[in-house]
Amino acid sequence: MWSLKLLEIFESTKKNGKTISIKDLAEEFNVSQRSIRYEVEKLNECLVENGYQEIESAKGNLKIGNLGGIRNILEAEELYNISSEERENYLILKTLLDREINQREISEELDISKTTVKGHLKEVKLFLERYNLTLEIQYRKGLELKGKEEEIRGALLKILNTISRGSSVYLKNKVKELILSKIDAIGIKRFINYCQKLMEIIISDEAHDIILNYLKISLYMNKKGYTIESIKNEKFLSETKEYRCIQKGSPILEEWYEIEFSKFEYLKLTDYFLGSNTYNLNYSYYDNWVEIEVVVKDMIQEFNEKIEEDISQDKVLLEGLLNHIKPTIYRIKNHIELENSIYKEVLESYPHLFEIVQCVIKKLEKSMGVKFTEDEISFLVIHFKAAMDRNTVRSKKQRVLLVCGSGYGTSKLLAQQIKQYYDVDIVDIIPKYMLEKVISKESIDLVITTMDIEKDTVPKPVIKLNAILNENDKVKIESHGVLRNNKKVSMKSLVEVIRQNCKEVDEKSLKKELKVLLEEFLIDDIFHKKNTIFDYLRSDRVLINERVKDWKEAVKKTGDLLIKSGSIEESYIKNSIKTIEEFGGYMVLGPQVVFPHARTKGDVNETAFAVLTLENSIELPSGEEVSMFILFSSKDNKEHLDTFMKLVDMSNRDGFIENVKKLKKSDEFIKLLKREFPN
Repeated sequence: MWSLKLLEIFESTKKNGKTISIKDLAEEFNVSQRSIRYEVEKLNECLVENGYQEIESAKGNLKIGNLGGIRNILEAEELYNISSEERENYLILKTLLDREINQREISEELDISKTTVKGHLKEVKLFLERYNLTLEIQYRKGLELKGKEEEIRGALLKILNTISRGSSVYLKNKVKELILSKIDAIGIKRFINYCQKLMEIIISDEAHDIILNYLKISLYMNKKGYTIESIKNEKFLSETKEYRCIQKGSPILEEWYEIEFSKFEYLKLTDYFLGSNTYNLNYSYYDNWVEIEVVVKDMIQEFNEKIEEDISQDKVLLEGLLNHIKPTIYRIKNHIELENSIYKEVLESYPHLFEIVQCVIKKLEKSMGVKFTEDEISFLVIHFKAAMDRNTVRSKKQRVLLVCGSGYGTSKLLAQQIKQYYDVDIVDIIPKYMLEKVISKESIDLVITTMDIEKDTVPKPVIKLNAILNENDKVKIESHGVLRNNKKVSMKSLVEVIRQNCKEVDEKSLKKELKVLLEEFLIDDIFHKKNTIFDYLRSDRVLINERVKDWKEAVKKTGDLLIKSGSIEESYIKNSIKTIEEFGGYMVLGPQVVFPHARTKGDVNETAFAVLTLENSIELPSGEEVSMFILFSSKDNKEHLDTFMKLVDMSNRDGFIENVKKLKKSDEFIKLLKREFPN
C-alpha cells in the first residue's frame, strides 16, 4: 500500500532531519520519477487547500514540512492510491455484503478499467470457492452471489478479521462505512460479557473480537432479511451449557438492537463460543470426546520418552493440552479460524521441541481426522515447554498484572517464565479488553503485556515483552526494580533435616505450611500414593455373561452396580443412555467394547467403574456390535484417566474379548486384570 509506505519514509526522513531523493522513492515504489513528481504535486495541492505547508522540491530532493498535515491528507480517501490487493479485498467485502457485484459500477467507483476489474474478480472467485460460494451472471444485473448463509457469513468474518489485523486505512474506512457505522458495539459487548459470566469463562482477546465481529455480521444480515434457516449439529448444540447461557442473555441483544433472532442464529453463535480459546483451565465442553483424553495421554508419554525431563505425571500439562486441543479440533472441524501466528518465534526458539510435537501429534490427527497447522502445533509446543520448565522457579514482591491476547497456553508460559526468573506475585492473567476493569479493582505495581497498550491510558508502568522471554525482555523487567530469584529447595531434604532435629513432627501439617511459606522456591519431590485400577473396579461391580433385550437395558444393568455401591445417582444412567444415543460411535474404543458415561452434573458421588459382559452381541444406535459395557463415573473429570486408559488399552489387545467370554464369575475378571496389571 503505497501511501502508508510513503508515510513511513516521510516520518523516518523527518526524524533524521534529512531530505528524500525522488529517485530513491521511484525505486522504492517501482514507478517512474515523473509519477513521483505528479503524486507530490497532487499532495501539495491538497496541503495548500487545507492550510498546510507544502513539500519543498529542489535538485531532485524532497524536504518535509508539516508531517501531521501530510498524514491527514494521505489517510483521506480522496487521495488514497490503493493497491491491487486492497482492491481485491474491497471487492470481496462489497460482494459479501451486497450479495452482488456490477463490473461497470466497480470500474467507475475505483477508476480502473473493466479489464482490471475482470482480473480482480478472478481472485475474488477463488476466495469465494473456499467457502463453497459462486458468482452467477444475472441478466442486466451483473454477478449475483450464491451459497449457504452460514458460508457467506464465514467468508465475511474472515475478510473482516483480515482487514482489522492489516494496516490498510482505506479498507478499515470502508468497513466502518459499509457495516460498522450501522451497528454499534455497546450492546454486543454487554451481551458477550453477560454470557461469559453465566458460562464462568473468560475468552481470549482474539476470540472476543471474532465473536464481536460475527455478531455485527449477524445483526447486519438479519436487518437486511438474510437469516440462517438450518444448522449442522443442531441437537448437540441445543443441549450445551453455552446455548442455555446465550438464551438467557438474548434479551440484552434483542432489546438493544430491536431485533428478534431465530433459534438457529443463537445455535450458530454457540458454535463460536464453543470454538473460542478460554482462560478457564478446568472448563471442558467435550467431556464426551473421551478418546481425545486417551490419545493426549499417549502423546505426553511419547513426548516424555524423547526428552531428558520427566513430565509424564504433569497434571497441569494434561489439563492444559485438553483445554487447548478440544476447542482446536472443534474449530478445525467447523472451519472456525483463530489466526494468531507464533510459529516463526517458536520455531526459532525451540526447533527441537517443534519437531517432537510435530511427530507425536500424528496419532491425534489420524484419530480425529484433522490436520494441525504449524501455528496450532506451535501453541502445543508452548504447553510442553511450560511443563519442562515446571521444576525451575519464582524485600516486597511486586504485584504484576499479565495482559495476553493469545489464549491460555501462551499466557501461562510467559507467566511461568517470569516466575522462574523473578520474585513477583502475578495477580491475574487477563485479555486486553478487561484491563481497565481489573486495574481499577486490584492493587497493581506493574503491567506486563505481549500487546500494544497506550501507556497514557494505564495508571501503572507498562512493559511490553515477547511471548517467549529473551535477554532484552529481562533487561526491561529488571529496569523496573524487579529482583531475580534464587535456587529452589527440595521438600524431601527439608523435611528430613527437620525430622532429624525435632522430637515430634506432624509431617502432614509441616508439608502444608512449607508449601505456603516457600511457594515456588520449593520442589515437592515426596512420593504421593496414587489410586490403582482396583480402587475403582471391584468384583461386586462386575457382571459376567448376562442376557439383555437391548443396549439400554445393558447400560441400566451396568449402572445399577454403581448405584448399589453409592457411586452415582439414577440420573447418571439416564444421561449415559442419552449420550450413547448422540455419540455412541465415539464410545466404542475397543473391538466390541463400549465405554458409556455422561458429563458430571451433581449425580456422581465418587469415581468408579462397572463392567457387564453379554452372552451375545447387541447393536448400538450408531450400528456398532458390542458385547461388553464398561460404564464409569468421574468425580473431577481427572481421577478416572489412568484406569480408563488401562482398560481401553486392554480392550484393544488381541484375543481380549475371546478371553473374557471364557470367564464364568466376576472375580475371574478381577484376576484377569491382576494378570494384566500386576502393579
